[in-house]
Amino acid sequence: MPHPLSHEAQRACLSALAQVAERVGFHVPLAQYSQVQATEVIEAVTMAYELSLREQTDPRSKPLPAWDSDRPFDDPIPF
Repeated sequence: MPHPLSHEAQRACLSALAQVAERVGFHVPLAQYSQVQATEVIEAVTMAYELSLREQTDPRSKPLPAWDSDRPFDDPIPF
């Protein structure tokens, strides 16, 4: 059963994606990322997802990183 992501967790995953995209360059379409760059995206988003799961199950764990509103993807998350 998939674990639903909270708004904070979704924003953490999007922030992780934005950080990698910023390093690669926003002008490069995701479909044109090299294997190394695509792996960076997968690792960054997966780590943010795993951190969100730990935060949900263990309140003593490290809090999710704050969302940086200057990054892209700051559209409201529809539900």
